[in-house]
Amino acid sequence: MMLILALDWQVARADNYYGMPNDYLQYGAGARSLAMGGAYVALANEASAPYWNPAGLTQIDGHQFLAMYAPFFEKTSYNFLSYVHPLGKMGNLAISDVFLYSEGYEEVDDGGNVLGTSQSIFNNAVSISYANKVYGRIFLGASLKLIHERVTKYSGNGQGIDLGMLFKPSNGLSIGFAVQNVLQPEVTLRYDPNVYKMNLKGGLALNAFSNRLILTADVNKLADEKEYFSAGMEISPWEKTASSLKRVDLRVGCNQLQTFTCGLGLKIKSLSLDYAFNTHDMGNLHKFALTFAWGNIREASARGILKSRKTISHLGPAFSSPQVRSVKGAGKR
Repeated sequence: MMLILALDWQVARADNYYGMPNDYLQYGAGARSLAMGGAYVALANEASAPYWNPAGLTQIDGHQFLAMYAPFFEKTSYNFLSYVHPLGKMGNLAISDVFLYSEGYEEVDDGGNVLGTSQSIFNNAVSISYANKVYGRIFLGASLKLIHERVTKYSGNGQGIDLGMLFKPSNGLSIGFAVQNVLQPEVTLRYDPNVYKMNLKGGLALNAFSNRLILTADVNKLADEKEYFSAGMEISPWEKTASSLKRVDLRVGCNQLQTFTCGLGLKIKSLSLDYAFNTHDMGNLHKFALTFAWGNIREASARGILKSRKTISHLGPAFSSPQVRSVKGAGKR
């Protein structure tokens, strides 16, 4: 995959041009994934999963809240919020929001006359996502997107649907597929509608050395555009369960549209702090994310089992000895 990236780098950068109204939905979500070059469709195991692959929600064992802030250039900011709610055997539910705000524009008419100053642009996409296991190691997910666009005084709304699938042939390998805009949103601001094009994604994720090393690789194909590749790596050189600082993650990635990326992650108890960095023709870009997790279902179940065993053992040896149970049974007979 790294060889493919090296060979196709300049071609992809020249041929891929994003001048579409849904540009802001191609920027990514979550500092962890963006530090890994955006190669995340097969990993997607935290609250940014509704953006990358809704089927990844099934990998989340408890409640999660994620907030990302990314300051862009020229009074523009890009943000992402997500909350995941576990439903037990019924799967996982999530609600997320991608929104971009930019200000400092002038509105002019066809003759070049200024109609207004200090105008703003606001784009917003709220997703309601659901995922569950369908068979064995196959998981499916879907998202309903509610789109709102406002450019100066003109605004419009649209709806779309995303689909995702996750397959885990082994404990350390994941294969992911996602189709964004299966139902293509159409948003009309003034005259012709802005149509959000379909985007196809596929990827692999390899987890090795007890979560100490993660390798990811994705291919993306936006309708009418050339496909592009991305790859990422996460290394966890420090992990300690007895400390408040439980884990440190180092991340690097490459994306044919964004050059190289890197970042850092810190996990402090139930709180995760993530940072991503990449260069741009206009300057450097920084993304910051905070994730708070609580109510882990698996941990709660394990504690319940241990507590039950402890209670039985406190009843005395008569309740734990097979010979005593046999004698009691014979006496009753």
